[in-house]
Order: sequence, then C-alpha cells, then structure tokens
Amino acid sequence: MNSMNLSAVTKQEKELLGFTSPDELREINLQKSRKMVSKVTDLKLAIQKLVKDGDYLGIGGFGMDRIPAAALHEIVRQGRKHLTLAGHTATHDGQILCAGNCLDKVDAAYVVGVELLGLSPNYRRTFQEGKVKVTEWTNATLAWRFKAAAMGLSFLPVRTMLGTETIKHSRAIEYKCPFTGEIYALVPACSPEISIIHVPRADEFGNCQIDGITVSDSDLARASKKLIITCEEIIPTDQIRSEPERTIIPYYCVDAVVHIPYGSYPCNMPGMYYFDLEHLKEWNESERDLQNLEKFVNKYIYGVKDWNGYLEVCGGKKKMAELKTIELNPHAQLNTQSPIHNTLSYNMTEFMICTASRFLEDGKTVVVGTGLPMLSAMLAQKTHAPNLLMMFEAGGIAPLLPALPLSVGDSRTHYKSLVATSMPEIMETCARGMVDYAFLGGAQIDKFGNLNSTMIGTDYERPKVRLPGSGGANDLASLCWNTIIIMKMDKHKFVEKLDFLTTPGYLSGAGSREKAGLPPKTGPLKVITDCCVLGFDEVTKEMQLESLYPGVTLEEVQNRASFKIKVKEGLKLASTKEPTQEELEILRKEIDPTGQVILKQ
Repeated sequence: MNSMNLSAVTKQEKELLGFTSPDELREINLQKSRKMVSKVTDLKLAIQKLVKDGDYLGIGGFGMDRIPAAALHEIVRQGRKHLTLAGHTATHDGQILCAGNCLDKVDAAYVVGVELLGLSPNYRRTFQEGKVKVTEWTNATLAWRFKAAAMGLSFLPVRTMLGTETIKHSRAIEYKCPFTGEIYALVPACSPEISIIHVPRADEFGNCQIDGITVSDSDLARASKKLIITCEEIIPTDQIRSEPERTIIPYYCVDAVVHIPYGSYPCNMPGMYYFDLEHLKEWNESERDLQNLEKFVNKYIYGVKDWNGYLEVCGGKKKMAELKTIELNPHAQLNTQSPIHNTLSYNMTEFMICTASRFLEDGKTVVVGTGLPMLSAMLAQKTHAPNLLMMFEAGGIAPLLPALPLSVGDSRTHYKSLVATSMPEIMETCARGMVDYAFLGGAQIDKFGNLNSTMIGTDYERPKVRLPGSGGANDLASLCWNTIIIMKMDKHKFVEKLDFLTTPGYLSGAGSREKAGLPPKTGPLKVITDCCVLGFDEVTKEMQLESLYPGVTLEEVQNRASFKIKVKEGLKLASTKEPTQEELEILRKEIDPTGQVILKQ
C-alpha cells in the first residue's frame, strides 16, 4: 500500500472515538491556567462540575489495580449516561459503569473480564445484547493513542494488529513506510474529555506521585482535556519538591484534586491494601440475575450517602486493616488453606503447567499472561531457569514474586522488581526485539496458531459470547520472537475457522505474517494442551503433533480438533515427560497452595 491510495483505506464504518486534532487540543490547553492554586475539592462536586453526559472517559491504573473506584461509584450515583469508555484494561471499572447503565460506546482493548476471577456476567451481557457500540483495540495501541495525543501528534505508526480482524474492527489504517517499505498500522491520537486517575499521593495543586508501575497514566494525564485526581493522601508541596523525580503527573495537567482514602477498594492499591476478593466475588455472583444485581447496586451504591458509607457497609476499618496486612505481608496469604488433591499423582492442569515451563529457557525473557502462563513461568524460575527474566505488560520487570498474582498489574508483579515502569515501555521493549517469549492463552485456536479472545458467534454486534478482546495478546504475539500458547484441547477450541481472529499466529501460512507487516522470524513456537504438545511445520507453518501425554492416542488427539492434526515427520509417538515430584511439590506448596488455578481449570 502506498500513500497515493491512503484515502481509500480511511473509508471505514467504525466511528473514530476520542479523537481531537492536535491544534484543537493546543487551543484547549491554551485556556488552562498555569497558576499554582489549590484544586482540592470533594468528590461529589468534582463529578458534578467535570463529568458530563456523553463524555469520553479515560481511567487510570490497570484493570483491578489503582483504579478510581470511588469516583466511578459517584458517576453511577449521579446518574451520568451515554459515556464512551476507553476500555484500556477495563475490568472492575467497566463493571461498575455497566452496573449503572452509564455506557453507550467503548474503545475495547480488554473488557468484560475481571482478571483471574473470570468474566463479569452483567458486563458481558451489556456487550452481548448490543447495548454498547464497540471499536476494537489492543492494550498497546490504546496506550499509544494516548501517547500520540500527549506528544501533540494526530497518530503514531505501530507494528501490531496487522493481519487480524482486530485491526478491521478498529480505526487504525495500514500504511507503507516511506523509508523502509514496511507496512505499519497508524493509530489515531486519543484525547478523553475527562480522565480520572487514582494516586497514592498528591499536593493541593495536583502534583502527583505514583508508587510502582505507572501503566499509561503519564500519557493519559497529558492527553486528556480535563483531569480529576483522587488520592489516598494530600502531602505538602515541600515534600514534592524534595523528590521531584517521583512526580509522574504535574499540576498543570490537573483540574481537581480529591482526597479519598481507600479510593481504589475493592481493588489493589500497591503498598497500601490488597484486593477484597470476597467482595469482588460477591459482585460477580450478584450479576447472574438482574434482580439480584439491582438489589446489590441499591445496597452498595445508591443506598449509601458517599464513599465512606460504602466502605462501612463492606466492613469498615476492620476490613481495610485486613487488606493492608495482606498487602504489606504478601507471603502471609500463602498456606491459608490446603488444597485437596484428587487421588491421581497429578491432574492435567498440573501436567500442562509443568510441560509448558520446560520450554522456558534460562537467561531468556518472557512476558506472561494471567493464569496458567504465570504458574508455568514461576515454576521454570524455581526449577531449571532461575535466570528467566519475567515481565508483565502493565510495567513490572523481574519481580521476586511472593505469591501468585491475580492480575498482570497487581502489586505482586512488581514486588522487589528491578524496574517498575509503564505499559508502553514493556511493549516498546518487545518491539525492539528484546523479548524472547510471549506466553498466552485463548478461547479458540486454528491450525496456524491464530487466536480468538474477542467473541464467540457470527454477529459481531450481538455476539453469542463476548470475550475480553485482545488485551495485550495481539501486541505480544506480534512483537515477541516466539509465542507459547497454553490451552485445553477440544473441538470447540481447536477450530477450522476462528469466530474472530484476535491475535496473529502464522495467519494464512508461510510468509503471511511478513506480508501483513509483522516482524520477520516471529510467530508461534509451541501449543501446550491437556493431551499433547504441538509445534508448527517449518515450511507450511501448520500445526503438527510433537508428543503425546502418557496413555493418550493419536486418534484421541485428532478427535479433539476440528481440523486435521499433522504428525511431525519421524515422530515415534513418544510420551511427554510426566511432572516430577519436585515440580508438583513446588506448584502445590509454593506457587498455588490454595489450588486457586491448579484445581479450578
């Protein structure tokens, strides 16, 4: 594609959400005061003044970590409607807004999921019933949209989404680089009308410090037309001046500062308090029935006067003290209960985890996803690969994981890490060719290793099942050298044709990744299932059998797929190595002692 036919590519049906031209944004910023005046206000007034019906809303933090939950409750309580959400790892934040029927449109990178707790029934129902209009993105591309606006640009060129249906349902444009001839995706800038970011500390003027990973908050703050800061603590400006290197957001980006302790509850606030898992599960359970959800929302949002009332209903100071104890003593949550293992020496989930871990080599780098990939990477580090460098897409690099994280952004993912940085930095590290493995799962996979994590069904506008979307999967599988995939095998998952091609494998076969514009020499390496290990033919790039689990036959494997499984030439149908006693003990006693993953998959 060349620049002469670029106009033909721009004719897309999808609405471009959140875009403001750089010059218009400059004019808006021209009107913003540069004076250092106190911006402290209360939450109710901040929402009344700055959040309007129909606004495009940006939310700071990552998924269930450092989110402005108190502000979102107030948005629901005040009855804001017709909002557009920047669904950048939007988990419990999106769940809250859907409970209040606040959303009309969503830029979806990661939605409807609540991390390791699964999918939110009501959040998902909102999408499946077509109540929101959706434009697809990925975690990296939405983050880079904020970065473009923060840089005063109208777009940035990137090398993800190419060749997939994710880009077809986005507003990115494919374009040939005039310098190299390579194909890029041009992603448009995104400037929310209003963004809300929760931070641990700010002064009265809005200078903000953030502990640990920053996700995309630095760019989001600079990209937004208006910005509300909610904070755990207001500190003197002298303290800000004594350590200016810790100021992530400067005062001149900020329109209001709200002191709201425990403002991220029931989610994680790094260094302060951990998730309230019981309450998050209560949220999910209430959503299974609309009448129960109505009662739940009436009790916890409409039925209380303010945020302090909500905290009191949820357990008050005692509950907050418990969550603080867990956060400050992350090892304390280990061994709280002993899982009851079945009578077998291992189950298939444990077999998958142990098998996958062996493909992670010592001295390599890996970005891991939530769930099984986390357990496999942790096991590799504790056995044969102590120098495996583990990264998390939200910003943690080389942490000393004290326990199994619930999210790829929770405080454990940067516990005693070498670097606590941003999502763009992680994705840009992948783009520079410095990450060996992306470690992912999916809902569907085809014979070329392409993945679907967006929807099940034939109607995109009203899918049978709405899934979270790409998250960071498309970005990681596009940019890392190799992709390792772990998922259970059955005909509904291993399909001839994906319902939606979210994440690129080898696309349509040999040479198609490169033709689409993805970096050369990249693609899927292994697929770890609950019955076999699969690789890919070096020539055709089709999936092929490499080894069978003990007692599994070739016929059984074939019966679990809806396409023909090739057999690697010369394969003697060897058995995959079984988990060792050491591996199982580490899994059960150190990594997942409560059986949170290994007993529930």
